[in-house]
Amino acid sequence: MSLATWKNFLAYVGGFYGNLSNYHNFGNNKFVPDVSSEDFKKILYSHPALNKPHYLLQETFDLLYPQVEKELFEYGSPYTQINFPHSGGITAYFSRNMTAEDLQLVSEFLKHQKIDVLNTRAFKSDDSHFLITVGSVLSDGSQKGIEFKGKVFDI
Repeated sequence: MSLATWKNFLAYVGGFYGNLSNYHNFGNNKFVPDVSSEDFKKILYSHPALNKPHYLLQETFDLLYPQVEKELFEYGSPYTQINFPHSGGITAYFSRNMTAEDLQLVSEFLKHQKIDVLNTRAFKSDDSHFLITVGSVLSDGSQKGIEFKGKVFDI
């Protein structure tokens, strides 16, 4: 592996941590590693912790890396920008099958429940059912089957 490959990897990692994602915090446009997928994976696998015997990190890495590799390197639509799916973007705040009307309904529901939208993720199971996840170490606020405007919500 060349020194240029290593420097490009470090530049990507620095940008990733500086933005807390692989999207620029100004404009929300995506950036990708200037390193091949194969070299990127080789660098990650060179970490000493992945080579310890009986270490669960390697199993976990082997399971998770293929799930994020495409989104890490993909620079085609919808991966180029953080935006609403119906506007041609991608986000992890809600599922890709949600419409603008669904997003409005979820916002109204969260406001009605006095839950801050910034700490949630919303997933549409079908046209009448939504799952709202809340970032918390507590689970005692979980609720199922809340009816709101003809839809059912689980928190």
